[in-house]
Amino acid sequence: MPENLRTLKGRIRTARNIAQLAKTLEMVSVSKIRRARGLAETVRPYAERITALTSHALRSLPADQREHPYLVAPAAGPGQSRRPGARILLAIGPDKGLCGPLTGNIIRKLVDSVDSNTLLITVGKRMEAPGVRVAGKRLIASFPIGARLPQYSLVFDLVRVINERILSGEAGTLEVLYSRFVSFFSQVPTLQRVLPLDLSAPPGAPAAAELEPASAALLDALLPHFLEVRLFDAVVQAFSAEHAARMVAMQNAKSNALEIADTFTLLYNKTRQERITSEILDLANKGKKK
Repeated sequence: MPENLRTLKGRIRTARNIAQLAKTLEMVSVSKIRRARGLAETVRPYAERITALTSHALRSLPADQREHPYLVAPAAGPGQSRRPGARILLAIGPDKGLCGPLTGNIIRKLVDSVDSNTLLITVGKRMEAPGVRVAGKRLIASFPIGARLPQYSLVFDLVRVINERILSGEAGTLEVLYSRFVSFFSQVPTLQRVLPLDLSAPPGAPAAAELEPASAALLDALLPHFLEVRLFDAVVQAFSAEHAARMVAMQNAKSNALEIADTFTLLYNKTRQERITSEILDLANKGKKK
């Protein structure tokens, strides 16, 4: 049965508007990805240098001086309220939707990673509700990631909350869950242990040399900055992954909307032609009767 031409026109207009909106969101995401990758490249030399220096200081530190809370996960002793094996899990996700499967993938990884000994911190509004479901009162803090390029000030708030638990001995392990940016078309949910730091030397690493000031004093100054850089890198990676996933999702939405618009346009033209033909035949029949 031929459809109403006005209805078809409305559907064509709606499909084209959706395609235009998807195109706009795609372009916004591309711009944000480029800025985020530029930020990551700017921070990388500093991150590599502080990582190498921290590793060198760790290897030069005698075993009997490795007492910093970032280096050794303290055992629960008399008077301590925490349970053995308690850890902090920092889960980073998007603030908004339209990211394709990215949000679902990171939430499934979150559900698999949380246990009864986990203290949860979430970054990203989409992570807060799942965090409450899986951790309940063990969700100790939640922060938005923001629609703009991540600011380093976000890391200060994260470090403050983490240090409240790590330095007091309430928790001894920190793990970070985020979507690692591999490419514009690949984002991998990744769970990494950040604390306690790995004290083993990488293969082929040179022997540790004497440092001035002493390694213990140097580590006390380096470790807070090391943690900040590791967390900021994870936030930037998650931000890049979010907008890469949104870019791909909007590309698909735009293509689907244009395809639907073409289908309705074809149906509109066919219906209109049928009506014109029907009107011509009616006029011809009326002329014969006269």
